Amino acid sequence: MDTRYQAPPPQDPRMRPRGEAPAKRKKPAPRKAPARKRASGASRRELETKLKKQRGGIRKGRSVRKPRRPGRPVVYTQPKAFNRNQFLLHLLIVVSVVLAFVLAISIFFRVEHILVSGAKAYDEWEIREAAGIKEGERLLSFSKAQASSRIQAQLPYVDKVRIGIKLPDTVIIYVEELEVAYAAKCTDGLWWLITSTGRVVEQIDNITASGYTQIQGVILDTPVPNQQAIAYEEPQVTVPTETLDPTQETVNAVVTVTAHMKLQTALSILTSLENNGIVGEAASIDVSNIHALGLMYGTRYQVNLGDSNNMDYKIACMQKAIAQMSDYEMGVLDVSFTTWPDMVGFTPFMN
Repeated sequence: MDTRYQAPPPQDPRMRPRGEAPAKRKKPAPRKAPARKRASGASRRELETKLKKQRGGIRKGRSVRKPRRPGRPVVYTQPKAFNRNQFLLHLLIVVSVVLAFVLAISIFFRVEHILVSGAKAYDEWEIREAAGIKEGERLLSFSKAQASSRIQAQLPYVDKVRIGIKLPDTVIIYVEELEVAYAAKCTDGLWWLITSTGRVVEQIDNITASGYTQIQGVILDTPVPNQQAIAYEEPQVTVPTETLDPTQETVNAVVTVTAHMKLQTALSILTSLENNGIVGEAASIDVSNIHALGLMYGTRYQVNLGDSNNMDYKIACMQKAIAQMSDYEMGVLDVSFTTWPDMVGFTPFMN
C-alpha cells in the first residue's frame, strides 16, 4: 500500500482551534534617540524642527509663527551731480508762466459787460450801481460777497443775489426779489411793508397800503429798511385764562400778552397763508386778541381762527371750505374747532 504524506490544508492565521487562547502580539521596541549628533553638528530632532520651519511654521499654542521672509535687496546708486544751468532754466520757466498768467488777468480779463437777470422792482442800472462793479475792473479780483451785500442793503425788495463770471469779460448778476409783502402801521400812523419773516422793506402811503394784506392789532416801533421789525410795547395787558394745575384742577391764571407775542403770531399766520398758496387773498389779519385771532378773506368772508395752534391746518380747512361755497354766499367761517370740533362752521351775514 502506497502511503504518501498529505499536507494539512492551509489555515487562516486568524483562525485558531477552539479553546486555544490567542497569541499575544509583540510590541515594537521604541526607537531610541541618537545619543550623538550627526556630522553636520545637529541632532535628528533639530533637523526635523528646521524642516518644519521651512515648510510653513511651527504651532506654538494657538498661533502659528511663520518664518520671516528676507527683505528686498537695497540698491545704492550714485547721486547725480547738481546741474546749476538746468535748475536755473526750470526756475525761469516757472516764473515766466506765473508772470504770463498775472499779465493775462490784469490786461485781458477785465469787466466789459454786466448783465442783470430776475429784476422786476428795479431796473438794470439801479442794480449795477448798488453792486459797485465798474467797467474796466479786474474780472477775477473783485469781491462777489461784498457786491451781493451792497445790493441787498440798498435795494430792500431784493431777497437773494448770486453773482457769476463768464470769461473773458462778462459779469452776470442773478436777483431774486420778494414775492409778497404785508402792510403794518408805525407809531406815527404811517404804513410800512414787511415780509413774513419780519424784515422791513420800505415805507408806503395809505392808498398803496390798501392793496396789501394789513396787519391789525400790532404797531411797529421805528422801523428801518432791511432790519427786523420791532413791535411797540404798549402798557401791558393781562388776560385771564383757565389752566390746569398739577392736581388736574381748573384754576384761574393771568397771562401777560406782549406786543412781541402779537407780532410773532401775526407772522405765523402770514407764513401759513404762504404755505397754503394764499397770497394776496387776505385783506387783513387781526391779532388784537391772540386767543381769538381773525382774518378777513377778501370782502366775502370773516374767518375766526381761534388761537395760534395748528394754524397751517386751519388755513387749509378754510381754503377748502371757501372752494365749496357758492359765489353769492358771504358770512362768517369758524375754523377754531371749539364750537364745532370736527367741522367748519358757517354763518351767513344778515341782510
